[in-house]
Amino acid sequence: MAKGTELLGVYKGSGCIEAPYIARLADGRMLEVSPLLYQLVAALDIEGELEGVAARLSSELVRPISADSVEYLIDRKLRPLGVLADPAETESPRPSAPALLGLTLQAGVVPPRVVRAFTTLLRPLFLPPVVVGALVALLVGDVAVLRGHAVGRSVHHVLTEPGLLLLVVALTVVAGALHELGHATASRYGGAEPGTIGAGVYLIWPVFYNDLQDSHRLGRGGRLRCDLGGVYFNVVFILLLFGLLGLTGFGPLLVVIVAQHLAILQQFLPFVRLDGYYVVSDLAGVPDLFGRIKPIISSLIPGHVAGRLVTQLKPSARAIVTAWVLITVPLLGAALLLLGTNMPSLVVGTAKAVATQAGALASAVRTGAAPTAALSGIQLLFVMIPVVGLTVTLARALRPVRLSRFHHRLGRLVLTFGAPRP
Repeated sequence: MAKGTELLGVYKGSGCIEAPYIARLADGRMLEVSPLLYQLVAALDIEGELEGVAARLSSELVRPISADSVEYLIDRKLRPLGVLADPAETESPRPSAPALLGLTLQAGVVPPRVVRAFTTLLRPLFLPPVVVGALVALLVGDVAVLRGHAVGRSVHHVLTEPGLLLLVVALTVVAGALHELGHATASRYGGAEPGTIGAGVYLIWPVFYNDLQDSHRLGRGGRLRCDLGGVYFNVVFILLLFGLLGLTGFGPLLVVIVAQHLAILQQFLPFVRLDGYYVVSDLAGVPDLFGRIKPIISSLIPGHVAGRLVTQLKPSARAIVTAWVLITVPLLGAALLLLGTNMPSLVVGTAKAVATQAGALASAVRTGAAPTAALSGIQLLFVMIPVVGLTVTLARALRPVRLSRFHHRLGRLVLTFGAPRP
């Protein structure tokens, strides 16, 4: 095997009738392969001639495999995937087309060794009694806050004070980092190794992300824990805010609490790659739902024969994926239609917003109003980022996807302020 390639075993809880095996390449790509290719890769990691490899493979699979067949599989299947250690003799691996609804412009911020250190300390938060206690405390705290505080008054106060608005933005950023740390800690609690935590742009908004590729080695329950770990840490953050609110009575904290509740609800939307998408994916046991859209739709057309990507699914998994496709495709189509019809007004509005915020920033700098200047700068940045994100997303939509693969489990939306979330 090529250096850095790792065989992760069978995909546990798979929605396929014959569960596939998975391997991870050094560049982070996840490959879904048949039992035959998986056992062949494992056999090639032992020194020996093709005849010996064929004999070991025949013994493992309990069926005869010839040396010629092994050579054919090596040349036609394994070399193009980039899993062999002799790059001088192999074809260059085909570049992976980026996921249409995947993360863009990403950059690592917290390296894996630091993530590991934090998750080691935070693992006890996933003990079942702690989780149940946190959820009960959330319900009690919500009731107490709704009864004893005027949320609308706090929102008005924040919107009229630039310094308070900056504080809310800062706390939202902290909540975003904790969200990804929650995914990482859940992964570590289940026995997988979390990767880098970084920042990027998802669709059109800035996000944090955590590389959870290693969670594919976990069973369905462990993967679902990883999916829900982010919103669970949002709950933990809300509980901390409840404590601060009780100690200080500081009204603007109510705005952050409400925003976190909305962020949790938003994360459960399954139509783009938010946490809800991965929950549906892991419940079905199908790693890439978007890759099944075309085959599922084709299978529903009268007279069309269902393809392998459909027939290989268990009945329960096929029902879940079909329901997801029938809901997601119309909603995404309507969203694209709405975006297209409103594009001229969006362009004009964006240009006006840039001019307005640039003028406000210049005026604040001249008068020495530091909070106002900082807020205007942040607002200007948030106006420009969606333009870049939309441009990249449209470019991806026009670029054909040529390599089927697992998409990175990235792009969990955790950071936006003052605008609708995708």
